[in-house]
Amino acid sequence: MRKRSLAGVTAVALVTALLAACGSGSSSPGATGSPGGKAVSGGTVTVGIASAPDTLDPVQASSYESRVVLINLCQALYTINSSNNLVPVLATAMPTITNGGKTYTIHVRSGIKFNDGTPFNAAAVQYTLERDIHDSLSVQAAYLTAVKSVSVVNPTTVQIQLTQPYAPLTALLADRAGMIGSPAQLKKLGNKFGTDPVCVAPFAFSSEPSDDQIILKKSSDYYGASHVHIGTLIYQVITQPSILATDLQAGSIQVANDLIPSVLSSLKTDSSLHLMESTSLGYNGIAINIDNTHGAGTPPFTTADNPLAKYPALREAFNLALNRETINKVLFDGDYVPGCGAISPASPYFPNVPCPAQNVAEAKKLVKSTGLPLPIPITLITEAGDQEQVEEGTVLQQMLGAVGFKLTLQPLEANTGATDAEDGKFELYLGQWSGRVDPEQNIQVFWEPSSRINYSGIDDTALDNVLAQARSITNVSQRRALYAQATKLMLSNLGYITLYYSKWIIGVRSDVTGVQLYSDGLPRMENASLTSGS
Repeated sequence: MRKRSLAGVTAVALVTALLAACGSGSSSPGATGSPGGKAVSGGTVTVGIASAPDTLDPVQASSYESRVVLINLCQALYTINSSNNLVPVLATAMPTITNGGKTYTIHVRSGIKFNDGTPFNAAAVQYTLERDIHDSLSVQAAYLTAVKSVSVVNPTTVQIQLTQPYAPLTALLADRAGMIGSPAQLKKLGNKFGTDPVCVAPFAFSSEPSDDQIILKKSSDYYGASHVHIGTLIYQVITQPSILATDLQAGSIQVANDLIPSVLSSLKTDSSLHLMESTSLGYNGIAINIDNTHGAGTPPFTTADNPLAKYPALREAFNLALNRETINKVLFDGDYVPGCGAISPASPYFPNVPCPAQNVAEAKKLVKSTGLPLPIPITLITEAGDQEQVEEGTVLQQMLGAVGFKLTLQPLEANTGATDAEDGKFELYLGQWSGRVDPEQNIQVFWEPSSRINYSGIDDTALDNVLAQARSITNVSQRRALYAQATKLMLSNLGYITLYYSKWIIGVRSDVTGVQLYSDGLPRMENASLTSGS
């Protein structure tokens, strides 16, 4: 998941804006790299991030912030480029797919090392992938259920056998599932690997002096070390976006990650920095606990003890109470894209299924039909200290209150809230998904019964069947049509209610060059450097 904050908006002002349903704004054109300059060797670059990663173990990680750090700490077999095309990194080419789509043969780099000096090879890839699949704490296991076996053909070749064709596999290997850890360090630390991770990457883990800071150092073992200029890369947690922006302008950080529209006006006119943006492949919304009573991904799935779980009509009323256009205008100056599905308009698989329009009268009827005393109390987990979520919750309170709900906000520390959601100790959970290239990865995580972040406890056979068809074929048009069916099914059971699709926006000091930002929202720092004259 991904968390953001919003500052500078009072609850009174927000409600006034909500009632007026006004406000608009725009964003600067997208960018995939910061301006050029003469690079100098060494120096420290500090990146401000909104919250701490849940873990730096790729197998266990589920937060957006973990991906922000891991993209520069643990290389994967593949990645995406600026055009959202998959390209090899630790692999030497795209997989060779045979046996009707059930055999993937992957050739990997030779003669390179992990950041502990041990050799990278096919056996290391096998070790990591088998851990992905079998480790009891693995978040990646739910994505790799189609994998039957992983074998070493020779020191530079790995073969993956599937039980059935699975189109998203290469995209999965471009994310945390494909980030290869050092077997020596994994054997040494086991499930504590995240406390001192060792991978192949331009930067190596140095220390985590506090919950709010992670320090990486340029790796001397990295195969491309001669092209890495930054000596020290620091990730500093700055939870308030106004402080994030101020620190960027003051120069105490050089990169501000995941900026929000409300802080952009002063940044756009500051000649000491520049902004980069890219449309997100992810989405923001609310998980509803319907059947998660034993922990996400743990059967049996039984109806949760809350009114939204017991009365499907209330979930429909909840959805009809929402005005997504107003949420976008009031909270984000109209800069984001309202939506109700799990696939972003930035994706070629976007199904363009119409969202239900706000219908207060119908929502009231549905609420009344349950016969429950009004107003019906419901509770939403938000992140403590996250002002954006407070403001978003205020908007939702107004909209839901108008149809017969009484929404209470329950602020919790970010990782505590996510853990409670995973364990089924919630009614509603407000969060964000940072997005992936393949739509399977944007749906399966919250809707597949076996997923550890299927917070709602959804177990929908019809949906599972459609998703199974979509993941078995590679034709974009055919998959898009199937995802349209899936979207309609998700809108019928409403285990997760999407509100909008955001943009990735980062601020970079003018004395830093070479930062890259793609639609996955992960600032790539390998080619970044401080410039001469700074």
